[in-house]
Order: sequence, then C-alpha cells, then structure tokens
Amino acid sequence: MVEPLERSVSLYLSKQFVMVDENVSVAEAVKLAQPKHIETIIVGSHGKPVGIVTDSDILEKVVIKGDDSDLIFLKSIMTSPIMTLNSTSTVKQAIELMRIYKIKRVPIIDSHHKNDQKIIGIVTQKTLAEAIRNSVIEKTFTSYRITIKENYKPIFGNLGFIMQFAGILMIIPAILGTILNELESAAAIYLAVISISLTGFIMNTLGEKSPLNLKQSSIVVVSCFILLSLYGCLPYIYVNPFEPSNDYLSLFVNAFLESSSGFTTTGISIIEQPESLPESFVFYRSYTQWVGGLSFVYLIMTLYYPETRLAAMRNVMGSAMQKFKQLLSTIIIIFIFYTSILIFLLFFLGNIELIDSVSLSFATFSTGGFTPVSDIFSSINFYQLIVIMAGMIIAALPFGFYYGILRKEIKKTKRLSTEIIVFLCSILIFTLLFIIIDPTISTNNWFNSLFQVISASTTTGFQFIDLSYLSFGGKIILIIIMLIGGTAFSTASGIKIARLLLIFHKVKGNSKFLSSSDAYTPLSISATAIQFHTKKKDQQPSFSKKDSLKSKNHHRLYIFNQRLLIFSDKAFREAIFVIVLFILFSFASAIAISYLTKSDFINALFEASSTLSNTGLTVGMTTMDLDIISKLILSINMILGRFEIITILYIFISKLR
Repeated sequence: MVEPLERSVSLYLSKQFVMVDENVSVAEAVKLAQPKHIETIIVGSHGKPVGIVTDSDILEKVVIKGDDSDLIFLKSIMTSPIMTLNSTSTVKQAIELMRIYKIKRVPIIDSHHKNDQKIIGIVTQKTLAEAIRNSVIEKTFTSYRITIKENYKPIFGNLGFIMQFAGILMIIPAILGTILNELESAAAIYLAVISISLTGFIMNTLGEKSPLNLKQSSIVVVSCFILLSLYGCLPYIYVNPFEPSNDYLSLFVNAFLESSSGFTTTGISIIEQPESLPESFVFYRSYTQWVGGLSFVYLIMTLYYPETRLAAMRNVMGSAMQKFKQLLSTIIIIFIFYTSILIFLLFFLGNIELIDSVSLSFATFSTGGFTPVSDIFSSINFYQLIVIMAGMIIAALPFGFYYGILRKEIKKTKRLSTEIIVFLCSILIFTLLFIIIDPTISTNNWFNSLFQVISASTTTGFQFIDLSYLSFGGKIILIIIMLIGGTAFSTASGIKIARLLLIFHKVKGNSKFLSSSDAYTPLSISATAIQFHTKKKDQQPSFSKKDSLKSKNHHRLYIFNQRLLIFSDKAFREAIFVIVLFILFSFASAIAISYLTKSDFINALFEASSTLSNTGLTVGMTTMDLDIISKLILSINMILGRFEIITILYIFISKLR
C-alpha cells in the first residue's frame, strides 16, 4: 500500500472552480460562481491562468471594506503569480508548497499539456488533510482486520463449530430427564444445551472454519474446555445439590468445581450423597466425564478437516501416527464398544440399576471417578470390582495400541508394548510398596490396596478406603502414583509413563553412546500424549590403549558433547519441562491451600496433586466447607491438568511451539 504522502495529487482533484478573465468585475464573477457553489476563481489573461481569487479574498478585500463590487475587477484582488503543480506531483509536494507560500489551494495542471498550462482541477488543504487522516484510519483498521481474520476468526469459527457439536451431544441427558419426567433436572440441562449451542452459533457467525496453527489449536482446545466447564455450571446452579443457604458466589464456585471435575475427568466432588439427585442428573454428571474423556474436541476437528491439514491438531494431541484421522475415528468405536461391554457386565453380575451401571461405566472408561451412589463400592461384589479394575486399566492404555490391533499393524503395537509393560509392572510394584509402607490399612485387605493403586495410577479416582487415615508414607506413595499417571494418548492423565521412558532412554542411550541398542525417539510430544519409534543411533567411537593424550582429550570432549545433545532434543526438554511444571504447580497449590485452610501440608499436597493429575482421590479436605479460594485453586488445577499445563503455555511462549 502506497503511503498517503506519496500518493499523486490527481487522486484528490476537485472540479469546483471557474476560470474568469482578469477584467471581469467581482460582482459578475460571483454571479458566475455562486449557482455552482464554487469557492475558487481562476483569473486568466488571454486564456492563460495568471492568478487566483477565493471567497476569503472577496470577503476581506471587497465586502469588509465596503467597496462596490461592480467597480472592482478581479485583477486588483487576485493572488499572483499563481502557484501550480502538475498532475504527477505528490501530496507531500502539495502540502509543502502550501506551507511555504501560506496558501490553502493549489491548481493542478495537466502534465501531458505543458505548453498550454491547462488547469484540470484544484486541491485544497482541507481535502488533503482529510485524505491523510482517512488513510491513516484505513491503514490502522486494515491491519486490525487482517489480524482478526488471520489470527482470531479461525479460532472463533472452529470454537463455535465445536460448541455447537457439544450442544448436540449434551441433549442426551436432557432427553433422559424428559423421559423420566424429572422436569427440574431436564430444564437445567436444556438450559446448558441452549447456552452452549447459542454461543457456538454466535462464534460461528463471527469466525470462519479454516485450518489452525499450533497456537490457535491450543487456544481452541483450552477455551473449549473452559467454556464447557462454565456452561456446565448451569445445571448445578439450577438444581443446587449443595447447601440451600449458599450465597450466589459460593453456589457458582461449587458448581464450577463440580462441572470442571466432570469435563476434565477428575471426579472429585463435594456432593456427599449423589443418590439423592434425580437419576437423569446423576447420568448427566457421568456423561460429562465420558464426553471429556472421549476428547470429542479433537474428534470433531478431525471430522471437519482433511488429513493433510491436521498437522497442528496432531501436535496438540501428540499422535505420531500418519493415519491420524483414521486413528481418532477408531477411538469412538473403542469407547462405545468397551463402555457397552462394561455396562452389560456390571448390570448382570450384581444388583445395580441400569442407569447406575451406565453412569459407573462412563466414570470408569473416562477414568473420571464420579459415582452414582456414595456407598456403591460397599454393595457391589468381587466380580464387579474385577470388571471395574479391568475397565480402568483398559482405559489407561494407549489408544494407538488398540488401533494397531484392530488394523493389524503389529509394528505399532510393538512400539507401545514397552510402555504398557512398564505401566502394568508399576501397578504391581506400587501395590507392594503401598502394603509395606502403610500396613495399618493395606495389609487388612491386599485386594483393596490393589484397587486403590489401580484407581490412582489410571487417575480414575474411585475410592472406598478412608484415605485420611493413611500414614505419611502411604499418602506420599499415592501422590507419586497420581502424578505419574497412566500411558500416553489414553484417558489417563498425569505426567505419563511415556515421558519417563523418553527421559530414561535418552539418558541411558547417550551415556552408553547408543552403541548397541535402539533408543526411543519421539516423533512428537505435546500436552496430551507422545508416541515413539525406534531409530538407529551413531555408534561409540573405539579407542585403544595406545591412543595419545590428545585422542583421550577428544574422547572426553565427545562424551561432554553427547551429554549436551540430550538437552538439544526438543521432545526431551519438553518432557523435563512437563515434569517440573507438575511438581511446581502441585507444591505451589499445596502451599496456598495449606495456608488458607490452616491444615497439614501433606494433606493439601495430596488434594493439589489429585486435582492437577485429574485423579480425584481425596483425604477429606475437598468438602462443602472448604473455602472459596481453595475450591477455585483446585478447579484451576483440574483444567490445567487436563492439558498437562504445557498446552496453555503453547499459547503464550513461542519458543515452546
């Protein structure tokens, strides 16, 4: 775009002038100019311009003096010689001419007819000033519009599309409430459905559904879960399953904590007796976990975009698989199949109502933890517990593993087998440690201890042991288990086994110069998952005993450089970064909660770690009596943990992207 001052004056010409001979009286010249509302008179002599007369000249030199305009001729009041510019001159040149000669109008002559000096128009100071001002405004708003179009319209469009789809999904519990004639519950859920859908429609109108980069994808995913948690508050606020005497602020904070706990698949709750709620509302709570665990946000994106345009979303999810769209489509089938099987087994193996079986299945496969009945684990039998434990483990295994089995892609399943074996072994090891370190509770029933460790390692959050009676060592064990979490690209949260494997293989591989074994190298790493593939490494250079001192120095330098190479790997740095962030945020939250509640630090650390890892286990601190600020801290922890913190940092720190 050409700068305003460098534009040609021909763009701002005015034809509002008249050429009159110098021997014409002022009165006669006014009669010629007035009907056309002309303010500029070009004075000519023998057809050539020799001067200029304006309204101001007539007013100051004739009218104010009281002279007879019929007796005054133009040549006596004109400004001469006339200052002109040719049509190729710039706005800057015109303004400079006006400044030097203190004039407000400049006639423009045709540059193609230099001999006859033909005037083709007038430019005025006022016109040029307005043109410059409009140009600056236009330039500013053009830049603003481009920024909006390129950076924010895609966010609005895609976020709106996802919210509309979420509104459709949330109709199911509302319809159930209508069928069961639970009108209050149905109305509350319909209110959330309408709000989500309307917001989606408005955003869709303002934006455009175009492909996103990594920063935009991160904003969409984070914003979506925040909005869902906020709109998910509405049914809780409407039904108010909390204390009736709650003020509006407390009611909102309680509702936000419950809603966030659902959509982030945390499962921690301050509702002590969920069985007192309408059945459709109990179903709604577990359904939000199932939707959140299904990661429908990502699935919708893949349904909308072609495979070639999913690079940014692939980075957010951390899937290294080439057939990304096919992979995520398979997740839907896996979820529905396993959930259906679990519902069937729970319903027919014991005395559980069908809706409770559905809700418990949703909470299991989403690794959520909401229970439809407060004492449900005291009423279910051994076989149902086995089914639930199996369901939690299945949900915490990588989706890529099931995809590889269904598609008969053995290489992909082998690639993930190490992570799965380590995960299963860790469950057994932590169970033994839990029994040894906390014998007062654990040795009474080793099966309960196993169940509790599986619940913590899969970040599900089911519990039927009063964890407030655990010893210091027992709580520390569960905190470590929760923070580590499950496997990558599953419904389990936490740091993930995959990141620990990445660090282990990187450090081990570099320390041994990667001489004989394959090491895991990440194809991608993100806030949701990482995948690995094997790759041959450079072998260690050999040195004999006869090497010179110089060669040995080179050898030491090589070792040092190899160790530095570990930190040059982006995936390795990111894995370290995530681990550090989980630990820092857990301790920071614990310090704040411990200070606010005047409670034991280890208990506060347990609650902070439980929410940040989206587990949901509690030592009894997270109740209705917990202060508002502490509840908000736990709610924020749940949302941060859902994206493993780093996705939010993608938005603000360009180097991470």
